[in-house]
Parts: sequence; structure tokens; C-alpha cells
Amino acid sequence: MWGCDGALGDGAPRLVGRERERELLKHALDCPRDSVARVIEVVGEPGIGKSRLLGETRAAANRQDWVVLAGHATELERHNSFGVFLDALGDHVASLDPADLAGLGTELVRELAMVFPRIPVPTACVEGGNERLVLGGERYRLHLAIRALLEHLASGPGLVLTLDDLHWGDDASFELLGYLLRHPPCAPVALLLAYRPRQRPARLAAVLTQATREGAMRRIELGPFSRDEVADFLGPDVDEARRRVLHQASGGNPFYLEALAHAPEEWLPSVAGTKQRPAARSRNSVLSLDGVPPVVSATLQAELAILPERVRLIAHASAVAGDPFQPDLVAAVAGLSRQEADSALDELVARDLAQPAGPGRFSYRHPIVRAAAYEDAGAGWLVQAHARAWNALEERAASMVRRAPHVEHAALPGNDKAIAVLVATAEAVAGRAPADAAHWLSVALRLLPDEGEGDIRRLELTMDMARFLGISGQLWEARDVLHEVLRLLPRTAADRRVRAVSFCARLEQFLGRHAEASALLLAELRGLPRLEDGAATTLQLGLAEQSIYRGDVADARTWASTAYKLIDRHEDRPAQATAASFLAYADCLAEDVAAAFEHCDDAALLVDGLTDGELSQRLDSVEFLGYAEHDLERYDAAGRHFERGLALARASGQNSLLTKLLVGRGRVLLWQGLLAQAKDCFVEAEEAALLVRSPWLHAFALAMRCQVATLTGEVEEALRLGEEARQFAGSSDDWLAMLTATFLAQAHLMADDLDGCSSILDIFGSSPELLMIDPARRPAWFEFFATAALALGCEAESEQWAARAEAAAASLVGLPGRKAFALLARARVLHASGDPARASATARTAAAGFTKSGNPLDAARAWLVAGTATAAAGERPRSLDELEQARALFARCGANGLQQRASRELRRLGRRVPRGVTGQRNPRDAVGPAALTSREKEVAELLVIGMTSRQIAAKLCLSPRTVDHHVEHIIAKLGVTSRAGVVGALAMVNGDVGSVPDVFSGARRHAEQIDRHD
Repeated sequence: MWGCDGALGDGAPRLVGRERERELLKHALDCPRDSVARVIEVVGEPGIGKSRLLGETRAAANRQDWVVLAGHATELERHNSFGVFLDALGDHVASLDPADLAGLGTELVRELAMVFPRIPVPTACVEGGNERLVLGGERYRLHLAIRALLEHLASGPGLVLTLDDLHWGDDASFELLGYLLRHPPCAPVALLLAYRPRQRPARLAAVLTQATREGAMRRIELGPFSRDEVADFLGPDVDEARRRVLHQASGGNPFYLEALAHAPEEWLPSVAGTKQRPAARSRNSVLSLDGVPPVVSATLQAELAILPERVRLIAHASAVAGDPFQPDLVAAVAGLSRQEADSALDELVARDLAQPAGPGRFSYRHPIVRAAAYEDAGAGWLVQAHARAWNALEERAASMVRRAPHVEHAALPGNDKAIAVLVATAEAVAGRAPADAAHWLSVALRLLPDEGEGDIRRLELTMDMARFLGISGQLWEARDVLHEVLRLLPRTAADRRVRAVSFCARLEQFLGRHAEASALLLAELRGLPRLEDGAATTLQLGLAEQSIYRGDVADARTWASTAYKLIDRHEDRPAQATAASFLAYADCLAEDVAAAFEHCDDAALLVDGLTDGELSQRLDSVEFLGYAEHDLERYDAAGRHFERGLALARASGQNSLLTKLLVGRGRVLLWQGLLAQAKDCFVEAEEAALLVRSPWLHAFALAMRCQVATLTGEVEEALRLGEEARQFAGSSDDWLAMLTATFLAQAHLMADDLDGCSSILDIFGSSPELLMIDPARRPAWFEFFATAALALGCEAESEQWAARAEAAAASLVGLPGRKAFALLARARVLHASGDPARASATARTAAAGFTKSGNPLDAARAWLVAGTATAAAGERPRSLDELEQARALFARCGANGLQQRASRELRRLGRRVPRGVTGQRNPRDAVGPAALTSREKEVAELLVIGMTSRQIAAKLCLSPRTVDHHVEHIIAKLGVTSRAGVVGALAMVNGDVGSVPDVFSGARRHAEQIDRHD
């Protein structure tokens, strides 16, 4: 009998109480089955009835023809990667028609096969080649694939997915859950989550707290039964006095109440005794009864004690075998024949301790009963039982992942076979669940014999464990492990020490501790026996990078220059490219534009001359080359280098660079006026940062999302993102704190919240020169501050900011876009001071500078200022032309908020303008197939063979909305007006118009149908 079933007297299978909770869940099922995900968490103490309420909801959903799937996590198997999702989806996915799955796309099915090994892979997917590995920090792509699977399962009837006992879940499941809560499936999915709040792990708590704060989840807290509900539960055969004692002893907990209801009278405590008695403490750390009242645990132990010896043995073996468990494995664990085990298992079911859980599987009626059975077994017997389970699974050729939990509890130190299993398990799960990989290596290290100093095997496994900890976001833990490695490594092992120090410095960087990273690298460099080899170069380049992040430009140039000269002696081409890239960006920071152009040319030549294999060794070269090219207004080159870096980072698993490369690529797109694509980059960058759990990287990605949201007119979203970014950036005065504060101030100004804007800008009063900010970006910042000062009525301050913009731009010779910011700031001040004619002329010059540099968005801002100033000067026709130019450019960039401002100015001058926002094609994009990015080419090729956006999204592991954005840009760049036009344009590239291949003509007809549908 389940904990909330009642009454005990007549065994009626009904749920007692919980009317309000059932009504809320009923409402979730009765809502229209639109493309809206619903998330409800059900929380309460052990035995309070969470599972029973989920079961009742599943039954109701089945009656309403939802697809219903259920999974639960288990205590002993809490390092089973994606365990709760595998339990829920594994069997169902395995039963799907391969032809049906083929509609999801090859790449998507391959991603899913990494988690669901029994998935029926369509022939096309098998023939497509080797599986693309999801590597560490790019796990969000796997999460996107599972989200798409849920949308597929929910299409039509809707999906109810219940995940029970989440407090025992694994880190991989928590990461996936976090992704689904941040990016809910675009389908009718009801997600019900149940867990014990007091046992909630920190990772799960963080995921759920964020979802609750954003209003993405409803909460049901199950409390104890009232006295009346206890009476209803127990039934009329139990008298008032016993009901009162049972209510007090159980605390109104249904499971405890059920257990005590069958106990002899003498076992029940007095009311006073119940209040004073502490909860039971477990003697076992694997499956425990911690928190269960002593009288309840005693009752369960007594229930087990009276079992016949063989049945009790099967109870113990079933607790070891798993949840759910299979009879053949239980027989092997118990050391009995299958016939003997089946007979004893029948008795276990008859006594309501276990129950069927699907074909050929059984489970305990409650996790507390399993824990009681496990605790009832002897400690020595448990070690041997896990060993028998390990051997049995090995004989069945079960996966390493299934064997590992039993190895953990059975193996003794020095067991090489056990160590091999654990290391193989770590390698198997590292790509999709690095936290679990780190756990299995920690167990292997515990079993590894200590061979003293210089134990290479131990050091290599420890290094791997630190790497997996770092990739999984356990940055402090990884850092501590690496410091232990450095303590053990002798100075003579220079290469290994440098590898460890470099990774440790990267972790310090992720934690925002750039000074500590520099100190670590410098100490190691000083301890090197020779300063002329590759180890010294690696450390010097590390010091150059950390100096850049610390804002110490002189040190950055010194270290990069020293490394560059040293590299010439041993011809390390990837390191040479890196040093040149660092020098180019450091020159930009030093405002030495001539040197920056020279080193940028050298770096680009070196990077482009490297093979992919060579460049993969030093992808930081691409990162800083892209930054330098961005500063030098070489946007196309910067975008190309960032894209190549991203492709190689994904292919080689260098996920620590993903966020920075994505932010770099996004910033280029932002300056090119491609706001939708920039937003996609920044969202992806945030997902990568979340998996690494770096506050510094997370703040960076959030700040960039804030800026884009401000420009697209999503002001409330921009304010939320900006506040969150500021929290992660902290209160220090480094460049990141300044960046987040400035973008948040921009959001407040766009929202016409002058007080909010002013309170943030006050922090810049003590450092108005912005020395921590990249010099190439200072003119833009100063222009914003001049704009904000005017909005706040501070004309004198706006003059000062404009003067600073002019001074900053003066040193940036040959960069018309940077000078244009100074001109725009001056134009604003001139207009405010009553000189609209000069303001208009200056703003037009600024617009020309922005256009020349390839920055259409800021050109539009300049045209807006020019138009308003020209109107004030009394030149209405010219003003209308300039404002129309601004409005058209804003529309093409997707800057909706600014487009609306331009529209208001036009209406003020009497021009009729449609309400709302309109998107237009940007003529600069209509430059033919050669202008397509690598991703746009992939999308275009799939359009040509007739795929829809949804099919393309599934194949490339993108969202359909992202695909639509790519299609828009493809259409614009090819100078056509529809998908069918894309097919035709590419057909002309591939052959004469009169001899278009059949695939193109068929695809064109299909694309025309999609266009008509759209």
C-alpha cells in the first residue's frame, strides 16, 4: 500500500486529502495544450506523499490521452549520468519507430544516442559517419537535443514528465534540468519535479532557485495530515485513542503512519516520548535511514526481521541490485538459483515490501523500505554482495557505467581490475557528465597504491580528475587538486608542472582572480632551470594574457614581446602566432595603432598559415587576434577568425574558450548591425559559461545580452540581465565591473529611468578617463556618457564627456568609426547648446565615418541626431530624408526601440509612419553566395534539399528560431525575397539556368510551399 492510500481498514485505493494540490495539478492538465511548458515542483519530507501525488497526476493525464513518462533518481546510483532522465525516457525512446526518429535529423539522433544507447538509430544516421562527441563545456548542445526530443514526443497529445526523488539526482541531470527551465520546450510539456527540500544538493538548489525567481515554476509543499485526515486514512476500525497516538507518533506523515499502524501496541511511544525522541541516525553512508523517526525505522527493521531467512536474504540482495531491480541479478547477488530467488521474491511482493515495476523488473514500495533492507544487511556481507553484482554484470557484458557503483563499494586498495573499470567509466562519461567522471577517478585514486614521490600514474589520474572538475564547473575543487599536484611534482618534471600551472592559472582566471593567476605563472617561471625552452614560452604567454585581463598594458607588451623573440629560436609556429596576436591586442590597449596594424598583419598571416591541428594547440591566438581586428575595425576578418576558432574549439574539446570566442564573435556581429545573430551568440555564450560555473564569464555573457536587449527594445529584459550581470561581476573597479555597470545604465536610459541611470553613472565620477577600458572602445563610452549627461540636464558635464571622446579618438589614427563616436558626441552637445546647423553637419560626418567602418547601427544613431538637428534648423525636407535613413537602418539591424524613436520624430514632422516596427533587408548583405558564413552555407545547403526550418534545426542542433534568423540573412545576402529564391540563386551558381538539376527544381517547389505557408 502506498503512503497516502486509504483507508487502512478497507484497503480502498484512494488518495486522502490534498484537495488544493490536486486542483492545481488538475488545472495544469486542463489548460489548453499549446506550445507552453508548465513546471511544478512538489516538495516535502520523506514519506509525505510526493510520489503518490505524482502517481495520481499520471493516472489523470493518461485518462486525458497525454503521453506520460516517469523517472526517479535513486540513492545508491546517484552518479549514474542522466539517471533520472534515462529512467523516464529510455524505454520509451527505445520503442520508437526509427523512421519517425529520422525526421529529427542525423545530428540530433547521434547526440541523443550518447545518452540513450538503446535509441533506434535510423539507417541514414548510421551511414552518416562517426558520432560527433559532445565535449565538456559544449554539453548544452546535448541539452538542446534532448529538449528537441521532448518537443517531438509532446507534438500532438502533449507530454507529462514526472521526475521523482530529484534530491538523489546526478550533476548531469541537474545541468539538463537547468537548461530546460531556462529554455522550456516549445510544446505542451508538463514537467513535475519532486524532492526532499532538506536533502536538496546545492547544484539542484541553484537551478530551482533561479527558475522560481524568474517565475518559471509553481511550487506545491506537502505538509502532514491533519487529525481528521489521519482518521480518514486509518478508517473506522481504529479507535480514537489509537488514532491520537498514531497521529502524534507519525507526525501526520502518511508513510510513517502506515508503518506504525501495523506495529504492536507496545511499540508505540507515549505522546511525550515521541516529542522528545530524536530522529534515527544511520550506521551506513550508502543507503541510510537518517531523519526517519526511531519508532518508524524500528518498525521497518522488525518487519524485515520476521521474514523467512531466504526471503530476508532476497530483500538484502534486492536493495544492492538497484531500483528497479531484475530477478536474475538479485539471484546472483544473493548466491541463489533463479528458482529459489523467484520464490523468495514472490513472498517479498506478497508482504507488500516490493512490487512489479514493468516487464521483468521490481522495485521496493518506497525508497525508505529499500534503505531499511540495505541497513538490515551486515557490512561484510554488503561488500561481498556488491562484488557478486560486479561479477554478474561483467558476465552479462554490461556497460562500465553499470558496473562502477558496485566496484566502488566492493573493491579493495590495489585492485588493478577495479581501477581499470573506474578509469574506463570516467572516460566513457567525461564528454556528457564530467562531474561523474571526476567522481569515478577519485574512487580509482583511493584504490591506487601509493608509490611515493614521482608516482606518474597517480599524478596523471589526478590531473585528469582536476580537468574534469574544472570542465564541470567545480573550479575551486579543481584548483585545490592542481595545487596538490604541484606540491607532489618535482621541479625536474618541468613539462608536467607547466601544464598543471597553466591550467591552474586558467581556473584562477575563470574565478576572476587575475592577480593570483599572474603570481602563479611568475613563480613557476622563476623556478625553471632554463629560460630558453618551450616551457618558458608557455608561461610568458600566460603572463601576457593575464596582464591584459589585469589591465597592465606595459607588462602585457613586455611578456608578449619577450616570448615572441624567444620563440624564434625554436620555431614553434602556433606559439609564434599567439605571441603576435597578444602583441597586436596589447598595442591596441597601448593606443599604438601603427604597431597594432603591423602586428595584426603578422598575426593574421601566421594564424592563417597554420593547419587546424597546429592552430588547435593555441586557440588563444585566434581569440586575441579577433579582439585586435575588432578594435582596428577589421570586422570581416575578426568574424572569420572567431568562427574558425569556435569550430576548432568544439572539435578539440577546448571548451574553456567557448564563452570568450562566442562573445568575441557576437561583438563583431553587433558592430555589423546583425543584432539577432549577435543575440544568439551571447545566449550560447551564457550557456557555456553556466556549465563552467565561472562568475566572471557568466557576467561577461550577461552584460552583452543586456546590451543587445537594450538595442532591440526589450527594456525589461535588458534591466533584468544587467542587474544579474552586475551581481556576478561584483563591486570591484575592474573593466568587467565597469562594462556591466555601463550597459545597465544604457538600459535604464532606454527605459527613460533617469534616476536609475544617474545612480549607476555616479560610480564613474572618480575615474572619468576610463583607463581600465580598451582605448578603442573609449570614444563609444564617452559618447554614451555625453548622451546620458544631456538627458539628465547636465550640459556642462556633457561638454566634458564630448571633449574626452575627442581626445580619445585623436590617438586612434586611421579608425574612422572611432572618430565618428567623438563627432556624434560633439553633435549632441552642439544641438543642446543651440547650434542645430553645426550639429546636423557634424552628425552627418559621423554617419559617414560609421558607414565607412562598416557599422550601420551607429550610423543610424548619427542619422537620427542629424535629422532632429536639421529639423531644428528649419530644413524639413532634408530632415525627413535623414530620419527615414535612420529608421530604415534601425529596422534592418533589428534595433526596434531606436526605430520607434525615429518613427516618433518623423510623425512629429507630419510624416505618416506605420505603427510598430518593420524589418527590411540590408543592401550591404546582398553580395552573393561568397558572403555566406560557414553556418549560413550549412543552412543554405539543407534548404536546397528541401528541409524545413524545424528539420534543419534538428540536424544542426539549433533552435528553429535561430535557423529562421540564418535564413533571413541568407535571403538578404543573395539579394532574393524568399526561400524559393535561395534555391534558385544557388542553382544558378551550380549550373546554367536551363539545366537546373532535379534536386533544385524539386526543392524550389517545396520552398515555395513553405513561403506560402509562412
